[in-house]
Amino acid sequence: MLLDELMGWACATAGMPGMTVSLQMRYHRPVPLQSPLRVLAHVTGTEGRKVYVTGSITTEEDTSTVLVAAEAVFVSPDPEQARALFPSL
Repeated sequence: MLLDELMGWACATAGMPGMTVSLQMRYHRPVPLQSPLRVLAHVTGTEGRKVYVTGSITTEEDTSTVLVAAEAVFVSPDPEQARALFPSL
């Protein structure tokens, strides 16, 4: 799933690579086919090893109308596990 992967990259970019624990998506409007989309994700908070992330999908043409909204919780492994799971980070 594109949005899940992008949200995972948001965690990694924030210095807390992790794995998805929960993902809730809400489809507010149909997602058109054959249209350029804008997919955004950002970390909204942390609590211990938990990382909270939100994401959205809009069209490039109308970035103010959210088609899909998502909220997720990721868990960062301990540093040794993180190095083994994400060697490029």
